[in-house]
Amino acid sequence: MTSFMTLSRRRFAQAALLLVATTALSTPVLAADLKIAMILPGPITDNDWNSVGYNGLEAAGKALGAEVAYVENVTDADAERLLRDFAERGYKLIFAHSFSFGDAALNAAEDFPDTTFMAGTAAELAPNLGTYSNPDYQGAYLAGMLAAGTSKTGSVGWVGGMPAPNMLANLHAYEAGAKEVKPEIKVLHTFIGSWFDPPKAKEAAIAQVEQGADVLSAQGVGVIDAAITKKVFALGAMTDQNHLGPEAVLTSVTWDLGPLVTAVGQAVIDGTWKSENWSYGVAANSVGLADFHGLDKNVDPAVLKAVEDKIAAIKAGTFEVPLDTSEVQ
Repeated sequence: MTSFMTLSRRRFAQAALLLVATTALSTPVLAADLKIAMILPGPITDNDWNSVGYNGLEAAGKALGAEVAYVENVTDADAERLLRDFAERGYKLIFAHSFSFGDAALNAAEDFPDTTFMAGTAAELAPNLGTYSNPDYQGAYLAGMLAAGTSKTGSVGWVGGMPAPNMLANLHAYEAGAKEVKPEIKVLHTFIGSWFDPPKAKEAAIAQVEQGADVLSAQGVGVIDAAITKKVFALGAMTDQNHLGPEAVLTSVTWDLGPLVTAVGQAVIDGTWKSENWSYGVAANSVGLADFHGLDKNVDPAVLKAVEDKIAAIKAGTFEVPLDTSEVQ
């Protein structure tokens, strides 16, 4: 109660509006007038989070016939300014493609009520601000199964950026999947404290290999380089990253954001958009596993079959990957 009473007047108003945010609908926008923008925290060529965002934006633009624009390598300090700039230029749907852009999106949304904003894994919503999650934790469970089924040392690794909810969910699911295959498996994890720091990610991954890990979950750019250097396997993320290490990247957990961005854009056009969490996962064919490029020969066939069965179970609704965002040491 005390924390609620100490909210600023503006935050109090936002909190009250949030009570109806999930039922509020957007004002229809003529398809020909829809312009979609996105700000991204890193380079669109990273073959990772930013590439997925950019590719999703481009796919939606083509599907809807909408004009699109983006700015890459955006810092938290510049996020709000850029969001406001796009809104002032008439972009009616704007994506803030980072967990750390949530406050910036919330501030901009308050001053542009006729613009629809979407912030990645936002902690707080508003009537014209929704969120979208990357349910790659579903794929992480599968990756954990594969890691355990490939490991010869009984130890696997996971290296990520910041302990945001989506990253914690990924880590816990990876560990749960690994333990389903080998209950005694040891899962090492490291958060490097940055969303994009390849040298630091590589250093953390090498440290895990030196502790015995022989399969690494690459939740950050630089981990695959470590796998190549130390001659261990890596599991890529977001896009098919095999080309980054043809002999090292066993497979990748992929995320196709195109269907989600397109659906959000169509909802804005139709006036049916709601402020809620939009999430497209394995069942929607947005999260999956990339080709093994022949490296599946390194995985126990029984484990490969178990992974296939698990994917089918998720799609059929008979298995739900646990969503655990609890903090870790």
